[in-house]
Amino acid sequence: MRVELLPSSVPPTAAQFLVSFLVNDEVAIDGGAIGLLSDLRRQERIRHVFITHEHLDHVATLPIFLENVYEPGPDAVEVLASREVLDFLHGDFFNDRVWPDFLALSRPEDPFLTTAILEPFKPVRRAGLTITPVPVSHGAETLGLVVDDGTTAVAFPSDTGPTEELWRHLATVPNLRAVFLEVSFPTVHSELATLTGHHCPPTFATEIRKLPGNVRWIVVHRKARFAAEIASELGALDLPNVEFVQPGVPYEFR
Repeated sequence: MRVELLPSSVPPTAAQFLVSFLVNDEVAIDGGAIGLLSDLRRQERIRHVFITHEHLDHVATLPIFLENVYEPGPDAVEVLASREVLDFLHGDFFNDRVWPDFLALSRPEDPFLTTAILEPFKPVRRAGLTITPVPVSHGAETLGLVVDDGTTAVAFPSDTGPTEELWRHLATVPNLRAVFLEVSFPTVHSELATLTGHHCPPTFATEIRKLPGNVRWIVVHRKARFAAEIASELGALDLPNVEFVQPGVPYEFR
């Protein structure tokens, strides 16, 4: 399985402002940065976009991406999300004010996009991958995603604070290789992290102990202004198998 966190800064740096992961180049997890890919051929390869929740850093460039890849005809990109998130996208994005109503403009023979509803713990099969949505604990209703290619599984909890169902589910996944887990705030802002459903280094350290086994913990979603402080605090904790994501660098899991 090939995973890449798309850069959201120009030129590409380690700073992360928006969220989009590419999996095997055909599946995107979240639409924060996919519309910023300068190589339009890479955008055209993406056929399925999973949206974990409606916060802006996870959906910001989805409309731009859909416009970039649209071609007349019956084939279209599929957007998969909970019913609530799909309703949000229609009412707050594709509403003829923020962006044209791509859903109303779509016809069976010529859609701008198609949609599918995600339900917790009901796997879907796309592009040779089995993708299972699992609820996590965030300020907005959020589905983490477990992606399995039949040999390897990788977890994308999305935005979350301390949670339980995800770890119980992952404990049953024998081929789990990595978890892309967020740390958004330094310890000094632990109260804000709690109120908004995010992690700081102490809760991250507690959380990874909930999942036994030898997996890679890849830290994502560091708020850019706190990135160095978070890195310093996590380093001082000397946690095993913890690393920081490198945007724009492909990760191979076997």
